[in-house]
Amino acid sequence: MGSDDAGISQLERNCHRTNTPLAEGNIRAGWLAIAIVAIAICVSMLATRAAAADDPVGEVRATIDEAVPAFSNTNISPAARQGKLREIAARHFDFAYMARFAMGTHWKSLTPAQRKEFVPLFATHVMDTYLGTLKQNTVEAASHGLKDKVTYDGKDRATVYSEVTLPSLADPLAVNYSLRKGADGWKLYDIVVDNVSTMANYRDEFNKTMNDGGYAKLVSDMRGTPPSAN
Repeated sequence: MGSDDAGISQLERNCHRTNTPLAEGNIRAGWLAIAIVAIAICVSMLATRAAAADDPVGEVRATIDEAVPAFSNTNISPAARQGKLREIAARHFDFAYMARFAMGTHWKSLTPAQRKEFVPLFATHVMDTYLGTLKQNTVEAASHGLKDKVTYDGKDRATVYSEVTLPSLADPLAVNYSLRKGADGWKLYDIVVDNVSTMANYRDEFNKTMNDGGYAKLVSDMRGTPPSAN
């Protein structure tokens, strides 16, 4: 069972436990109100999770909506905020697919051990690079700019469109989100800004490094450490 499916099943169980018959004559009105609110929250959460799993636009919106509170909460430290954003990214981005995509044809030349090493290394590299640059106004602008427009490429690829307006830019940015549908539903794997693909840039960069110095050089560059003598 995928992580999203497991989450939905848990919510269903929670909702089932909450919606138990009320004992006659010995339940206070306050407890009844709490039960009603709890049921409403369960229904709302189930609807949100199900929509995100089945709808590319819902998945993108859920990702952005989860990120907004991480910035609006002024009581958490920068480190805690980064940790929260990493959790959100891990849930909504398909880093395993992104790693294979970024390596291109070089993926076939990697050993099983190298592939196992590279996927989490790539995920960490992407999050270190981009999460630190996120700002509250950028996330809010992304939320406001999201459109209910999606195009499909087959049954398991989709593009969600948005137009982001930032005070520092004269013209809006066309920001499109690429998603892939797997066992856990729709997940993000690329963000294209004004026709510039983030993953295509990674593929070009990694291809050059692999051709010039091989896998050891690529790993050392991503870790910021000298290549191993071995």
